[in-house]
Amino acid sequence: MDPTALMPVPDAIPVGWGWFEGLNILTFVAHIIMVNILLGGGLLAAWLALADRHDPLARAVANKLPTTFALAVNFGVAPLLFLQVLYGHLFYTSAVLSAVWWLSVIVLLIAGYYALYIHQHRQKAEHPGSPVFLVFGLGMVLCISLVLTSVLATMETPFNWTEYFTNPQGTILTFFKATTVPRYLHFLLASVALGGLFAALVADRPGQLPLWAAEQGRALGMKVFTSATLVQMAVGLWWLMALPRGILLQFMGGDLLASGLLLAGVASTIPLLLAGFAGRPRSATLWVVVTVSLMVVARAVLRNLSLAPYFSPRHLTVTGEVSPLVLFLVSLGLGLIAVGYMLRLAVGPSREG
Repeated sequence: MDPTALMPVPDAIPVGWGWFEGLNILTFVAHIIMVNILLGGGLLAAWLALADRHDPLARAVANKLPTTFALAVNFGVAPLLFLQVLYGHLFYTSAVLSAVWWLSVIVLLIAGYYALYIHQHRQKAEHPGSPVFLVFGLGMVLCISLVLTSVLATMETPFNWTEYFTNPQGTILTFFKATTVPRYLHFLLASVALGGLFAALVADRPGQLPLWAAEQGRALGMKVFTSATLVQMAVGLWWLMALPRGILLQFMGGDLLASGLLLAGVASTIPLLLAGFAGRPRSATLWVVVTVSLMVVARAVLRNLSLAPYFSPRHLTVTGEVSPLVLFLVSLGLGLIAVGYMLRLAVGPSREG
C-alpha cells in the first residue's frame, strides 16, 4: 500500500517554514542538553550512591535533579510545538499509532519527577536509605525516552505506518529497527557523557563539596565524559552506516549541507576531547554546546532527507499572518528570562524542599 494515501493534509503556516525550523533547532538544543544532564547525572549519582550512600558528589548531583527535570520539561515544550507546526500531520499520526505508550508519558513524567524529589528529601537524613527512588525515577526517564524515540522514528518513516493494519491497538513501537537502536544508544551515551561533565562542573564550583571530594569528583566526571564521548563516536558511526544507502550517500558528499554538518560535528569533538583530557570542564562545556548544536541541525537535515519521498515543509502553504509569530517571540523572550533565573538557582546551592 502507498503510505502517502495514509497521510493527512498538512495545515497552512503563518510565515515561512525556515522560521519554525530554526526555532525548533534552537529550542531543542536547550532541551536535549537538559535531558542529557538529567539522565546522565542521575545515572552517575545512582552508581556512586549504590557504592556509598554518603558519597558527597552523588548527593550534590542528585539534589539538583528535580530542578533539572522541571527545566528539561519546560525546555521541551517549545520544540515540540514547533515540530507540530511543520510536521503535525505526521507527528500526530505517529502518536496515534503508539497511543497507549504516548499517553503513558504523562504518568511517567509525574512518577519520575516525584521519585527524584523524594530521593532528594531523603538525602537530608543523617542516614540516607538506598537510592531506590533515584533508580525508579531514572527508570521512568528511560521509559519516556524510549517512547519519544519510537514515536519520532515512526513519524520519519511513513512506510512503517501500514503496520497499523496488523496492530490497530495503539501499541506500535519501532524501537527494534535498523536505525532506531544505534539512534537510542547514541542518545544514552551522550547522556552519560554530559552527566559526567555536569558532575565535574558541580565539583568545580566553590563551596559545593569538600576540597578532597571536589578534586576526586572533577577527575571522575571528566573521565566519564571523555570515555563516554569516545564510545558515542563509535556508535555514531554505526548509526550512520545503518542509514538507508540513499541517505548515507547524501552525508558522504551527495549533499553539501549534510556532509558539511557531519564533518563540522566530528571536527568539533577534537577540541571537546582535548578539553576533557586536560580536565577543563568549563572549556569542554563550550565545545559541548557547539557540537550538540551542529548535531541537532544535522538531525533536522536527516529528518527532511528521510521524509523527502513523502513530504517537504518547503511546500506548505504560507498565510502571511506575522502577528502570531511576533506575539510568540515576545512570550518566548519573557519565558527565557524566567527560565534563566530558574537555571541560575539550579546551578547554585540547593534550596528545594
